[in-house]
This record gives sequence, structure tokens and C-alpha cells, in this order.
Amino acid sequence: MSSLELYEATRRSWKLSAPRIAKVDLVLCVAENEVREAYTVEQWMLSSDEGRKEFIGHVASQEIRNKWVGMDSTGIESRYGVARYISE
Repeated sequence: MSSLELYEATRRSWKLSAPRIAKVDLVLCVAENEVREAYTVEQWMLSSDEGRKEFIGHVASQEIRNKWVGMDSTGIESRYGVARYISE
């Protein structure tokens, strides 16, 4: 998967509450228990998929990527859904 395909797959179709998602400024792409990429969110908007949201953003800074990318995600994944909010 190219970096653009990974970004497009990560940014779309989030089913999260509007008040909470508005506070999210970092999104991690996770696959097979590993953080594959980190994105800084510039803006959230309604998705073309009903009831869902998507973000516009970019690959996070190298400092943030060094912290997250490649990390085993089992300690941060949600048991009940796709997303988990993490406070730093």
C-alpha cells in the first residue's frame, strides 16, 4: 500500500461523536497490532458516508512519528471499537 493509499484509508469514515472528535488532533493508523503511521489532523468534516466523519491532515512530525510508528499497539487498542482516545 502506498503512503497516499494508507492516508486515504485512515482518514475516512470515522463514526465518533462530534464533540469528542473535534478535540482529536493526532490519528494513528494501526494494522496487525502495529502503528503504521501517525497523522496530524488539520480539520474534521462530514464524510460522504452517512453519519461518519473524515479528517484532512498530514503525516505527523518526525518527533511524533519516532514515538508512535512501529510501536506494538496492543496496549492502546480499544476492546470495544475501532477508536480509542489517548491523552498524552
